[in-house]
Parts: sequence; C-alpha cells; structure tokens
Amino acid sequence: MANYSHAKRDQNNNQPTSLWLGFAFGAISAASLAFFLGTKKGRQMLKKILELSEGLEENVLAIAQQIENALVEKAGKTDGLKQDKPILENVLEKMKLLRN
Repeated sequence: MANYSHAKRDQNNNQPTSLWLGFAFGAISAASLAFFLGTKKGRQMLKKILELSEGLEENVLAIAQQIENALVEKAGKTDGLKQDKPILENVLEKMKLLRN
C-alpha cells in the first residue's frame, strides 16, 4: 500500500466521473434528437432554426460591414490606402473559396 501514489488514486477516481458525463451527454443528445425529429412542435422549431441559419451569412456580412465602417471612422483615414472591397468581406470570400 505504501507504493500506491496519490496520482494513481486520482486517476482511478476520475474514471467514473467521465463515465457519467458521457452518459449524461448521450442521454441529452438522444432526447434532443427525439424531440426535434419525433414531435410536430420539434420539427417546427427545427424548421425555424434552419431558416434563421440560411439568412445568417447575409446578417454576418452586414454586421461585419458596420463594424468595419465604425473602425474606419474612428481611426480616421486609412493612410491613403483604398481597397476595392472591405477587409472582412475579402476574408469571408477566401473562406468560401477554401470551403468549396
């Protein structure tokens, strides 16, 4: 018993916690899936969530443009550098190209 270290004891005590966390996560996932796919109200909520997510890209672009305009106004002129497109829009376009 003298060779039994505290690290080994802590490692053994951590295993049941991980088991119960995994079980809880699985139970919540299964219940959510059953609700969204198995009930009429759940399907309606899922449909609304999907509709909101479709318009998300346009909303993000508009918000990014507003943020960039506010930053440009606050910082003053951009030292004579003029870009064709806003900085954030360029980044989003590159992300789209990488996704495809």
